[in-house]
Amino acid sequence: MFEDLYDAISRLWSDKWPIADGEVSEVILDNNSDTIRLAIAYEFSVGSDGPYTGESFWRPLFPSMKRMQNAKRKFHRRQRVTVRYRSDDPSVNRLDGRVWQDL
Repeated sequence: MFEDLYDAISRLWSDKWPIADGEVSEVILDNNSDTIRLAIAYEFSVGSDGPYTGESFWRPLFPSMKRMQNAKRKFHRRQRVTVRYRSDDPSVNRLDGRVWQDL
């Protein structure tokens, strides 16, 4: 329980975490009755350690299906992305915020 809390709180400062080059493994437009969001799955390595995997989500304040489909087209499998990871535990990671800037 405390580990999950620590992971969640540490993400608040994730823009200070080290970076690694990652690769998109899947892009999904998740559209259910409660929400619509873009999910990006990726993997990366830290030196010879890895691969690690992660998933990040993008959900704009005012989503529309057209906007989400346009955003989805900007990503593809094997696309290079920048990943931020916690140095003491790279399994805690997220896509760098700049990935979402132009959406």
